[in-house]
Amino acid sequence: MQPRPEIDAMKLYAPGTSVEDAEKATGHVRVIKLASNESLWGPSPQAIQSAQKALASVQYYPGMQPPALVAALAKTHQISSQMILVGNGADEILRVIATAYSEPGTSILYPHPSFSAYHHSARLSGADPRPIGLRPSGENDLQAILNAIDGTTRVIYLCAPNNPTGGMISRRDWASFLAEIPKTVLVVVDGAYQEFMEEESAPDFLEAVRQGHPVIVVRTFSKLYALAGLRIGWAVAPPSVITALNKTREPFSLNAIGAQAATASLEDHEYFAWVLQETRNARSHLVEMLTSRGISHFSSQANFVTMKSPEEDERMMANRLLQQGFVVRPTTSFGLPGYLRVTVAPKNILDDFMRAWDQLKGE
Repeated sequence: MQPRPEIDAMKLYAPGTSVEDAEKATGHVRVIKLASNESLWGPSPQAIQSAQKALASVQYYPGMQPPALVAALAKTHQISSQMILVGNGADEILRVIATAYSEPGTSILYPHPSFSAYHHSARLSGADPRPIGLRPSGENDLQAILNAIDGTTRVIYLCAPNNPTGGMISRRDWASFLAEIPKTVLVVVDGAYQEFMEEESAPDFLEAVRQGHPVIVVRTFSKLYALAGLRIGWAVAPPSVITALNKTREPFSLNAIGAQAATASLEDHEYFAWVLQETRNARSHLVEMLTSRGISHFSSQANFVTMKSPEEDERMMANRLLQQGFVVRPTTSFGLPGYLRVTVAPKNILDDFMRAWDQLKGE
C-alpha cells in the first residue's frame, strides 16, 4: 500500500532532541535542553494544582470547547467567546485551517525559513505550498507575499515573531498588508511567541479580527505558560471561521487536564508577569554575551535567539555542545543552514552555556 503522492514526498517533522535521549547518548546525568523554546521557569503552581485536581475526572470525555477556559480567554483578551477556538496545541489549529479552507488546485503562501507546520498543512490539504523568502533581518516579507497572491491563493500563514529568526512584523507594514488582502484569502497569524514582544511598533493582531478582517490569530500555552506537554492552543477568528474549524477538527482532541491548567494559568498574573520579565532580561543578557564575542545573530522578539554557527555544518557544533550537556537546535530543517537556535533560559544557565561555547571555540 502506498500513501498519497504528496504524503509520500513529505519529510518527517524533526523535533528537538529530548533530555532523555541526550542523557542516554552522552552519559551526562544532567542535560539542559535549549532546543525547543520551552520555558525553563516552568508552569504556574496554580496550574499544577489545577491539573492534579482534574485527574479525578479523567474517566469523562473533555468538552469540545471548555466554557471556563473560553471565558477566561475572552476576558483576558477582550474578545467575544464566539470568536475563540481551543485546540490540541496550536499545531492542530494550523492544520485544520488548511483542511477547511484549501484543496487541490488552490495554493497556500507561507514564510521561509519558518515553522514547518505551514508546509505540512498545505501538503495534507492537497494545496500547492508556496514558500516566500524572509527579509534579510528575519522578518516576514509582507510585500513579497502580497506580490505572490494569485487567483488560487486561499490561505496565507504568517509567523510573528518568526520561528526560527525571531523577527517581528511592524505596525505600519501590517496596516498596509491588511489594506491589500483580498477578502477571499484567509490570513493566519501564528503568534506562538507574541507574549515576548517588546517593540512598541508591534501590531495588535487581535484588533484586525475585531474589525472584521479575514484574519485568524493562533496562540499557544506551550511557551510563556510552560504547558507544552499538555497541548493547549487557541485561536481568535470571525465566528464563521470558528464554525468551519469546529466542523473540521476532531470532537475530543482537547486535553481536559491541560484545559484546567490553562484556565488556572490565566489567573496567575503575578507569576507570569515575573516569568515574562525574567525571560526578557535573560534574552538581553544572551544578546549582550553574543555581541561581546562578535557572534552574528538575528534580532529576536521571541524566547530564543538564533546565532551563526562557528562550524560550517551547524550540526557538528550542536553535537559538540551536546557533549558538554547542552541541547540546541540546528536550523537546517527550517531552511536556515549554518545557524543554531538557543532557547532563552535563566541567566545562570545561559552563563554556563556560553562558558561551554567558549571552551569549544578555544579547542
